[in-house]
Amino acid sequence: MTVLRSQEGQTLQVLSDRVCIKLKSASSANRMAVMSVEVPPGGFVPPHTHDKEEESYFMLEGTMTMQLDNQEWMLEPGDFVHVPANTIHGYSNHSDQSIRFLAWSVGGAVDEFFTEMSENIQTMPDDLPKMPAILEKYGIQMIDPA
Repeated sequence: MTVLRSQEGQTLQVLSDRVCIKLKSASSANRMAVMSVEVPPGGFVPPHTHDKEEESYFMLEGTMTMQLDNQEWMLEPGDFVHVPANTIHGYSNHSDQSIRFLAWSVGGAVDEFFTEMSENIQTMPDDLPKMPAILEKYGIQMIDPA
């Protein structure tokens, strides 16, 4: 059993996003990880896929643009999205305020990916050469927006 208060969890800076890990995948029999994510104005995650994880998003604050395969969705507080493994997805914050959402994944170790990214990718563009090996380790493929 795990009980965490609102300000508890492992907080990481992952590129532009502030990620607070509430449940680590290693603590769950089904490899579920739960995170709260804050995305600043202009922040984004480019289109990508996960080999292992299914991900779900629940919007808490603000409006987020989410790409799912070839469609874009505007998500508002209360909206929910489920992303099966190997589905192209990404998100962006085009507003002038930070947005927040709850994200959880099942089937992999996306929380360990976030930790490794936070520890190794801190200075852009200097640290970019480290990124492909981290992505490959966790079965994440970046998709050229073409």
